[in-house]
Amino acid sequence: MSGLGEGPFPWEADNLRARHERYVRSRLSLTRFGEAVLNGTEDFSRHNPIHRWWGGTELINDRRWRWDPANHALIAP
Repeated sequence: MSGLGEGPFPWEADNLRARHERYVRSRLSLTRFGEAVLNGTEDFSRHNPIHRWWGGTELINDRRWRWDPANHALIAP
């Protein structure tokens, strides 16, 4: 996603209204990479690998479930 023109936005309480107004006025658009991910020609997880523990379960890229849009079903790793 691109188009915010600045960031990250500061979190000071006195700046919330100005930050929100800049966000609402911004014109967001997908990057070429975002379009490629949506088209299925690029894999987001290849560029954003995961390796962490969550609730006693090791999460890694090799164990990610995938969505099969043709069959509208999940594909096991």
